Amino acid sequence: MKNKLYLVIILILSVLGTKSYSGIISLKNQKPEKDSIIITFGNKTRLIIYGENKKELQKIMKYDLNALLTDLQVRLDSSSSDTTYLREELNGNDYLKDKAVVKVEKDHVRIGIRGIHIKDGNTEVTINAKGVEVKDEDESDSSDTEYRRTGKHFYRANRYSSPRKGFNLAVGLNAYGTNETTAGYNKADYDLRPFGSRFVSLGYIASTTVARGKNAKFNLDFGVDFSWNNLMFDGNNTVTKTADRVEFPTVQGADGKDLNFSKSKLVLPYVNLSFMPTISFSRSFISYISAGMYGGYRLGSYTKTRVEGSKDKDHVRMNYHINDLRYGIALELGIRKFPDLFVNYDLNNVFVENKGPNVRMINFGIRLF
Repeated sequence: MKNKLYLVIILILSVLGTKSYSGIISLKNQKPEKDSIIITFGNKTRLIIYGENKKELQKIMKYDLNALLTDLQVRLDSSSSDTTYLREELNGNDYLKDKAVVKVEKDHVRIGIRGIHIKDGNTEVTINAKGVEVKDEDESDSSDTEYRRTGKHFYRANRYSSPRKGFNLAVGLNAYGTNETTAGYNKADYDLRPFGSRFVSLGYIASTTVARGKNAKFNLDFGVDFSWNNLMFDGNNTVTKTADRVEFPTVQGADGKDLNFSKSKLVLPYVNLSFMPTISFSRSFISYISAGMYGGYRLGSYTKTRVEGSKDKDHVRMNYHINDLRYGIALELGIRKFPDLFVNYDLNNVFVENKGPNVRMINFGIRLF
């Protein structure tokens, strides 16, 4: 009987020992999800410092814990009631050791010509025509990708792609890059208004990466765009066409007097292709430099005039002996926290040779996105 009792006790102890050992193994194999430091004061008081990882826990060295505990004692002394539950929320930024060096930017939402910028804690979101870029300072800078969003879909875009890549809108001014003296023409008859002659371009740029380094990359950008050259004449002249040439006369009214125009311009729309090698820099005041060439085909041309004191506009569609093709060289300069700058210079004349003045166009302005 005693042997049977001993045998039962041994079996029970074996089962309990196996379960205890398996529990210990499972506890050893279980990895803590988060890092934390627990400091015990007596039997009922604990100070818990919680962090996502060791890197976050190291940030505590930047704070003056003595000042924090002193402030906490003041708050405890000011509490008149003896409650069983006390909750105090303190702003850790108030206890930084070096407040002069560390600048904490407040959360904000900013809307400008470069897009929308949102800051929420350590997370920054930039929304522009190229998508949505999300940056979190907790993420490693060694990553070669960043999150972007276009439409309703997220995708991971290579951070080494050209900063010019995507849809873009450019606005600026027109001027004569070259205005040579031409027989039979007076330059004053076709002078342009400095701020009335505007340039607009809307297009898309594709890019391929050729080489990249730690702080710079080299890309080849290929673009297609639609552009409008608005040549606003300075004065009461307009442009007309004869069989042999273009002329810039004044227009007379029914009373035989010259009409005063509040607006007189020549509009030239083009479709263009461009090839622009681009060097971009990740840590520089200059974000990128791009230079290359472009060529375009004229889609039409027309004049628009409006007499002073009248709201009526007169449109006349005609080719005005304008060259169907245009080609030239282009330069872009990207500046951080500022709209990108561009310059286009035509290498051929606006008008067909011997049928108009020898003028070449130059466009310059800013690229909004």
